[in-house]
Amino acid sequence: MQSTYATRQDSGSMTISSGHWYVVLSSRELKKRPVGKTRFSTPLVFWRDAHGDVVCLEDRCPHRGAALSQGCIKDGILACPYHGIRFTGDGRCVEVPVEDSWHIPDHFRARSLQVRESQEYVWLWRGPAMATDELPPPPVQPVATDATCFEECIQHWPTHYTRCVEGVIDHSHIGFVHKRTLGLVMRDPITRVEVHPIEGGFRSNLMKDGKIRHYIDLTYPNVWTQNLSVAYGMSTAFAPVDDKRTEVYCRLYHNKNRRGYRPLMALWNRFTQFMVFHEDMAILATQSPANVDDAQDDKLLPSDAAHVFYRKMRKQLQNELAVASGGGEPQQLSRSSGAV
Repeated sequence: MQSTYATRQDSGSMTISSGHWYVVLSSRELKKRPVGKTRFSTPLVFWRDAHGDVVCLEDRCPHRGAALSQGCIKDGILACPYHGIRFTGDGRCVEVPVEDSWHIPDHFRARSLQVRESQEYVWLWRGPAMATDELPPPPVQPVATDATCFEECIQHWPTHYTRCVEGVIDHSHIGFVHKRTLGLVMRDPITRVEVHPIEGGFRSNLMKDGKIRHYIDLTYPNVWTQNLSVAYGMSTAFAPVDDKRTEVYCRLYHNKNRRGYRPLMALWNRFTQFMVFHEDMAILATQSPANVDDAQDDKLLPSDAAHVFYRKMRKQLQNELAVASGGGEPQQLSRSSGAV
């Protein structure tokens, strides 16, 4: 089975898919000051430029290594907190205050990364090097069609993001890990799963007597969604921090966009997400190896159909990266980053 993606031709004949866009930030985190985050073991800084577009640089001033995220933004340009050196969103240095007559050389610049904003997420491109206008669009998360707003909370999970993803696409663990929560209404341990591709990922159906009991969607590579009705849905986006940490954006989509309801829905989102995912975290942190790419010795069961599909998708896009880079290793954000 093949999943379908939005695609774009690169400068050659290779078709590059949208599956290389990773959610790394929520749009709600971007305010007046720059936002520093570690993603794929690399410190990054995010902010909005003068046009309101999200931009991203490596969180390191090329002058003497200070964290740019501790600086300030003026007219969409980021100033280093150490010596006031100013950088645009593409990494160009436009001012060195202590050197009034110095010609700024082209190589004196911060490293920039390609990001896009979609569905109030910031997505980071992890695919092959391409011109910005050649990139495919980020994938579209299938949220509840009648939802008009969402509440959001952030959690920190102590494991690699691939194990987090596999935790939430797993139907068979509910009666064992979630005995005090979800397992109270799902006591039957027998698990029958059917998986089929959807745009940008796959849908995993839990079957009972030949009928769909419930389903979850995975928008590759790191967004999980469960729509409870046309007006309500839950989702999690697993932003990779490093090999042992993941920042998790938990959302509750709904249509109660009226005064007085939003604080209640936000409280409900925090409570339910904590109660359920707190139970998952304790187990996921014990899994070895942490990265599923290293888990060739795992003995998967028929009820792990979603995990089989997920691992095949990862392999498919890793191969795409290897082909695009001439048969070499997939492009990495930094030398210390082992995740794709």
